[in-house]
Amino acid sequence: MKKLILCALLIASGMVCRAQMADVSKPKALLAGVQSNMYNPVLSEDGTKLLFSASDFTDLRMYDFNNNVTVAVEATRQKAFKAHFKANKLSFGTSGARTDGKSLYITVDGVEKACRPVEGSNGYCWGKMSPDGTKVVFLAAGKGLYVADINGDVIAALGNYSAPVWFGNSHLVVENSTDDGHQYHSSQILLLDLDGNSQQLTRPESMSMSPAAAIDANRVVYTTVDGRLYELTVTLK
Repeated sequence: MKKLILCALLIASGMVCRAQMADVSKPKALLAGVQSNMYNPVLSEDGTKLLFSASDFTDLRMYDFNNNVTVAVEATRQKAFKAHFKANKLSFGTSGARTDGKSLYITVDGVEKACRPVEGSNGYCWGKMSPDGTKVVFLAAGKGLYVADINGDVIAALGNYSAPVWFGNSHLVVENSTDDGHQYHSSQILLLDLDGNSQQLTRPESMSMSPAAAIDANRVVYTTVDGRLYELTVTLK
């Protein structure tokens, strides 16, 4: 009864009680006591393999969840920066969307198109194509995070977040952090839908950042400011 009364009061005051988008497990440490200096996580589409490296993209490694084995991956820092999975295989090529700082580039049927979808933006980064190849998420400098269709037309403005990764075709996992230009004050991982609704996956004081996500395995992995990896099970409702 108290919960019903509270919800009614919130609605009356203009605050809406929103249901959670997903069930979320407690964080589980990965490779604790075995590996260190673990940053820049990237998951395969099926969620069975995880790339990670040192903070400067040296020492690229790949962890296999199935056999609990980590192996070194030979790659330059430039290649490690571009490393991702394509059809669950390690790739260093383009993945359908990219940025060069000034423009967003979208490739469709082998044809790459340059665009600048957000008026007044100082540049673009974090361009990533959705798994079904119909949408691109990107950060417009000074403006925030956006989603565009493959023609470069904006379909969603999501707010001031960073490090986006797709979780299926209609959700994103992002970093929400604050800093003073020198060090982080807070950092957490959020789940977003394309309507701008959000759900907290970690708390701001956790200093969690740089998420990786694989909806096929209901898996989200992130690193912390001190270079530790954690895993969450995230199941959409």
